[in-house]
Amino acid sequence: MNRISIPLDPLNPGQFYACCGLIDLFDLSGARVRSRFEVSEDRPRTAEFELRSDEDLNLHSLLDELRSATFECLDHAEKAVKPIRLKLRRGEIVLDWWFDHFRVKTVSIKCWAGQVTTEKLITELLPSIDPATDADHIFSVPRMMKTRFGIDPRSAWNTLDLGYSPNEHNQDAATYPLVELLGAVGLQGFRPNSDARSSVRYNLWKNLLPRVPARRAATTGWPGLSCSTYEFSIEKRGQSYKFFTFAAPSRKE
Repeated sequence: MNRISIPLDPLNPGQFYACCGLIDLFDLSGARVRSRFEVSEDRPRTAEFELRSDEDLNLHSLLDELRSATFECLDHAEKAVKPIRLKLRRGEIVLDWWFDHFRVKTVSIKCWAGQVTTEKLITELLPSIDPATDADHIFSVPRMMKTRFGIDPRSAWNTLDLGYSPNEHNQDAATYPLVELLGAVGLQGFRPNSDARSSVRYNLWKNLLPRVPARRAATTGWPGLSCSTYEFSIEKRGQSYKFFTFAAPSRKE
């Protein structure tokens, strides 16, 4: 039995979806992982994500494969939001979670705008991955960049707090490329209800689950499943950009 344990902030939706991205990438490699979360009862910003498999779980190899991935943009009328086919050595993943089911309209969880395109996002994020990053720091290594999906709230800014927009001044901001890219992969298979902009929910499941039931556990759960539920919203920064906010424990049943 092979095992990886990754620390995360359960109130950061970007880190949660990055964990989901690891599930899909390891499964694509043939590892057939099972996963679960362990949430601290007395430290609300502390949790552990556990991956297990009968196969080898080599995180450095997985990150190296992701960094070396190629991609192509699929046809779409709007250049900025073209779907992406991400090609890895052992398979491929099509990313289009920012669309409705018919790939006609974008949904509320799509945050980038302006001159940022999906091609630009992938082009800049892939080479920013450090394959040598260990499990303890996979979500905590920042880089100064201008481009991000907007799913890690640490990278967002509020113009009222900062006093200006870094984009308008052509400045970089601290970005967590592994969270942004792994989270973008995770959102494809563990897609939340994108119709609810004011409140988006996700579950940290505590039972050890294979990928398919984990996808349901992340969104709706079922009776008897042990999980911690969180909610975040999607807010604007500036006139057009949006970002995922930090989450809070859900008060809904």
